[in-house]
Amino acid sequence: MIIALVAFSLALCDPTLAQEAGLEPANLTFEQLPGYENYRKIRKMRRKLTRDGRVIKLRWSADGRSLLYQKKGEQLQLNLVDGSITAADPETKLAEAPRQAKKKSKTPVARAQQRVREPSPDGKWIAAYEDYNVSLEPNPPNNWPRRSITTAGEPRLRFGTGCWVYGEELDQDEAMWWSDDSQKLAYYEINEAGMKDYVLTLDNVKKYTRTQTTRYPKSGGPNPKVSLWVYDLETKQKQKLQILGPEDQYLFNVRFAPKSHVLLVNRATRRQDSLDVLAIDVDSGEVRSIVSERQETWQHNHPELRFLEDGQRFIWETERTGWKQYELRSIDGTLLNRLTDNTDYPVHQIVSVDESADWFYYSAYSESNPYNLQLHRCRLDGTGCSRITTSPLNHSDFDIAPSHQYIVATRQQLDTPASTVVYDITGREVAVLAEGSKTLAQEMGLSDPELFSFTANDGTTTVYGTLHKPSNFSDAKKYPLLVDVYGGPQSKGIVNNYRPANPICELGFIIVKIGNRGTINRGKAFEASNYLQLGGPDLDDQASAVKHLAVRPYVDQSRVGIYGHSYGGYLSALAMLRYPDVFHVAVSGSPVTDWRNYDTIYTERYMRLPKENPAGYDRGSCIKLADQLQGKLLLVHGLIDDNVHPSNSWQLIKAFHDSDKRFDLMIYPQFAHGIGSTYDALRWEYFVRYLKPEP
Repeated sequence: MIIALVAFSLALCDPTLAQEAGLEPANLTFEQLPGYENYRKIRKMRRKLTRDGRVIKLRWSADGRSLLYQKKGEQLQLNLVDGSITAADPETKLAEAPRQAKKKSKTPVARAQQRVREPSPDGKWIAAYEDYNVSLEPNPPNNWPRRSITTAGEPRLRFGTGCWVYGEELDQDEAMWWSDDSQKLAYYEINEAGMKDYVLTLDNVKKYTRTQTTRYPKSGGPNPKVSLWVYDLETKQKQKLQILGPEDQYLFNVRFAPKSHVLLVNRATRRQDSLDVLAIDVDSGEVRSIVSERQETWQHNHPELRFLEDGQRFIWETERTGWKQYELRSIDGTLLNRLTDNTDYPVHQIVSVDESADWFYYSAYSESNPYNLQLHRCRLDGTGCSRITTSPLNHSDFDIAPSHQYIVATRQQLDTPASTVVYDITGREVAVLAEGSKTLAQEMGLSDPELFSFTANDGTTTVYGTLHKPSNFSDAKKYPLLVDVYGGPQSKGIVNNYRPANPICELGFIIVKIGNRGTINRGKAFEASNYLQLGGPDLDDQASAVKHLAVRPYVDQSRVGIYGHSYGGYLSALAMLRYPDVFHVAVSGSPVTDWRNYDTIYTERYMRLPKENPAGYDRGSCIKLADQLQGKLLLVHGLIDDNVHPSNSWQLIKAFHDSDKRFDLMIYPQFAHGIGSTYDALRWEYFVRYLKPEP
């Protein structure tokens, strides 16, 4: 292995030495690569290529007859009655559309951490986590004494904080919560007894290292035991909430219901195939479930719950039918009515709720193209449902007139520049406020990108991908193909927005990205395709895409690369092992090389415990398939990665050694899971070297 690394370094420096080492010369840095100047030019111009077609400073008139807006610094006015657009009268008084008040932003925290100070809503107190305990500090400091709420905290029994896995996988950046009246303070108790430590070395470039220890629960291992307490500021008493269930259940998304002493808590089983939202009356201690969800595979942990103004009714996101939909429910646990009832497409998100007008607006993937959003609305009782936007394009950036008679939206798709358009409520196009152009892209010699589709290897599922070509593309030439992959469950996949160029193509590549099975917004069956088999259908779809494109005369199927980071690094490494006949070169960044190495919450959600699914863990293990390596693989890892631990790469390296396989390696001693420095440049140098594109 050391010989391979030395040879790789020599190849980047001296062609003669590289030849003696048995490798091809590669003495060009990224900035010296043919095509780099085009890459730099297009990268610099990307914003200019996509910024047209948009407007700012929308203002609806009080009488509902006109709309004022700004386009490229010019103030214009649309007459909503006849659709005419004129220069705006500077004396015209236009009312701004009402907007929801923004919540005061809280102090951000580091990845997988929780805030250590939480001010009370009335500003009189600060709940503080320090030395494993919770205390209250007067705000501002005065003669009031500081209150110690807990005193029993120690390293493995902590109060007022969370833990790594709750922060990373359940988005829990809070561990202390105030009621709206500042009279109740809820907080976590985290018991990590029995959990194992993971130790990283820090200061790896200094004379002496130091260590960082995290209790990191790996798949199948002991989990933290989590409880909730509530402190009453008036009585100065605390109580532990009696929440039934197994010790290893998950309690998260904790928050007080509006203007009440009801604490809402999401409770999930360790397998995460069920979810209950608990309503806990912290005065009486009563615990009840107000909504429950169950799935045969895995249940989404954070369905949206949005309260209406009365604080009793709420809009709830559910996938009970197999498609994401919305319901109106009551905090007493009853279903009031369904707001959406789609049978073949998912909703996306809530756009606006106007209770005074009794309208609920939401976006949905209701177009025949499953990546195109459309705007819909219905009454809060679920009646009067209709689709408003009508163009077969991807819509976003909605602005709804106070009269509810018109809406503004941006529409676009991968090969169609963005435009801003006004629809009336029946879907009739009233006017185009701004229209994007391809002129600049054409002047730069850019080819239109492509949204393509193919049938997955199950023989039935349609999968989509995006494809970008170099400028001045010629279908008479042969181009190497690069697959840009992340692909993990519940990840976004692809987006059908205008993106006329990928600068990396200028080095001589065609680049594709696949919306593989397991990615979101295609319905529960599509999203759960990888259940119990990570590295299965998601990777199969990358290979199927290459095979689908290989019949095109300009695609060189003998020069195919794949790259990605984290889950994408995993799929990149696995692609070289499962499909050595399809993929020839890979750069794998910070990969999980065996799912037994990753944390409980993420891994078990999709794979269950290793003892429940040993065959699935083995099938998705790079370690088990290391002897299948044939092509060129560059492994990249940060030495202080506390998310995907470096031991993932160490284990794969040992497996390669045991199988007498050659590969390349780059370690970044000062980086954690996100890697900067020369990483990007090294990736492109590696692909240019081994795939030999013609820019």
